[in-house]
Parts: sequence; C-alpha cells; structure tokens
Amino acid sequence: MVAFGDPSRAEVATLGINPSAKEFIEGDELLAGSKRRLATLSSLCAERLDQLTNAQVAEVVADCASYFERQPYHKWFDPLDDLLRSAVGVSYYERTACHLDLIQWATNPVWGQIRDPDIRKVLLADGVRHLHAQLEQEQFNLILLNGRQVLNQVQSLRLANLDEVDCLPLGSGSCRLYTGTGDGIRWVGWSANLQSSWGVSSDFKHELGEWLKGVIAKSGTAAPRATSLKVTGIVADGYLQQGLRVYGKTELVEVLRQWLMESDAQTVGDVGSFGRRPWLVIEVSGEEMVLNADTKRSAAMAFVKENAGKPERPWSVIANRAGRFNKVIPGPDRNPIPGWYAYLSKPRSEEGVV
Repeated sequence: MVAFGDPSRAEVATLGINPSAKEFIEGDELLAGSKRRLATLSSLCAERLDQLTNAQVAEVVADCASYFERQPYHKWFDPLDDLLRSAVGVSYYERTACHLDLIQWATNPVWGQIRDPDIRKVLLADGVRHLHAQLEQEQFNLILLNGRQVLNQVQSLRLANLDEVDCLPLGSGSCRLYTGTGDGIRWVGWSANLQSSWGVSSDFKHELGEWLKGVIAKSGTAAPRATSLKVTGIVADGYLQQGLRVYGKTELVEVLRQWLMESDAQTVGDVGSFGRRPWLVIEVSGEEMVLNADTKRSAAMAFVKENAGKPERPWSVIANRAGRFNKVIPGPDRNPIPGWYAYLSKPRSEEGVV
C-alpha cells in the first residue's frame, strides 16, 4: 500500500499505524471484482510481489491514487473526511487530502496485538523509511494524527517534535491535543480515535473541528498551494490543448500536476486513430522536445511524483527503437516510466543528458 488517495495532489495527509486487513479481505475471502479496494496479486495477474514489472508497479500506484473513487472503507475514513472538510477545507474524495501509514502492510493480527517486539521493529524500520521518502518528495503542508497510538509512535520515532497544547472534555475523561513540526511540515494530533474511542460524539467532533480550525488559522499551514502558473489549456474532453508550449522542467511539473487535478482523462491528448503524434512542446536548455498524445495518466502521475521535489534534475537522452538518439527519460537513471513518450525534435548524435 503506497497511500490511500493521491499524495501528488494532496495538500494535507492523515497518518495512521498501518492498513486494516479489511482493505483486502472480507471474512476469509479476498476482495475481488467490484468489491476490490486496492491492487492484489490476483488483480495484477502476478505470482510474487518481488517480481512485479514496472507496468504492474504503476498499476499499484494508480489503484492507490484512485482508492476513494472505487470502494473506500467508509466506516473508517468518513469520520476523518468530515473533519477535513469542516476544519481544513480539503477532502479525500476531492484528492486534496490523502491518508498515509507508518507501516504500509496490513497485518494479522492487528498492530496492537503483535506481541513480538522484533517483528514490530522490522515493520517500523521499513515503513518509516518509505514514509520519510514520501514526505521529502511530496508537498504536504499539514499532517493530522488520529489517536494515541499513532501519536506515541510519531514521538518515539522522532518524526516530529510534538507539544501538548490543550485538551477537550471527552466522556468522563479528556482528549489531549498536540501540535509540532517535522520535515518542514506542521503536525497536529489528538489522543482520541475518532472511529473507536468511547465518548466520541457529534458535539465532541464539532469542538475538535473548531479547535483544529483555530490552529490552522493561526499558522496558515493549510492554505492552498501557491503556484505561479495556471493551466488554461485543458479542453472540453479533459485533454491538454494540442500544441501547448511549456518552458522548462519546473513548468512541465506544474502543468502536469494541475492537469491531474483538473482532469480525469487517461492520456494527455486525444489518441484518436494515432496516439504517437506530438501534443505538448517543451523547451529545455535551448532544446525542443515533444510529449506525445498517448502519454498515459499513470505516467504523468509517476513523473510528477518523481520530479516535484527536484524538478531541475538531469534527464537522460537515449536511443529509440530505430536507433535515433531522441528518446527522453525524465530522470538521470535511464529507467523509463511506463507510458511516458517524450522525444527531442532534433535527434542527437549520441546519448547524453538534458
């Protein structure tokens, strides 16, 4: 599990311990067909996780990004989404929020019943490494922590410096409230679990929302991302306008990010009867390249994820199938993104970087 929702488009993330097994099974049956929530080996037609192809990995990522558009676990996510909408102005269902976990694997038994400390240690070490990479690459400005268990783990792992700042009445006890920073991001949490803690009422949720709204108003951390570029070239069918000219790598990242936010089209251009025609024109360091119409949405998502944090990193120029040195790989490692079709307008005489 990479994420619940689309981290490349989300401004805010909620953070939990690990996914529920109910995301994959119902009773003893693997969720399949219209009931399936996330990718499985069966849906990928794969036998082993460590032998997935690049295309299958891209499918896993795409299924995570579209999680809230299929069969989300409403009982767990909707209480948090109500809070996100009322206090922060974002939503899982609008791709402005997503959910991350400290550990990306569902476990049986559940996390709280795993008694072997060595198992917990290994799972956390692997999961937190992945989480750090996500926080470095994405552009979250606020992370919300729901419940004592995840608060304790975040503090013990030193992911953020949290201070107890207030409390709210909850049943016969209280809910402790925390704020802090980590990885340049604002972190806010509460000790009650909205889905399962005793005494969590509509009145309590309202009070928590008002407190959270006040925290955000003081810090300004959840304001929408400011961008210097606004894409106006999205046509009626959701494609980018043919011939749209983009100046530089950073601008291309922003163009594709906004297209992903505003359109559900599965390719950047109208494939029609021939998808390999130039669609976007990109100027980089005095050279002109084109992005073809059949460049896939999943490839654009992967491109934005890989380049958002470092948009000016080198891209590789390699030979195409015909042996011409004009194929552009958007990264220095020469590993192609499945479904990404970019080419120099004028081929080079040898491989290189741009």
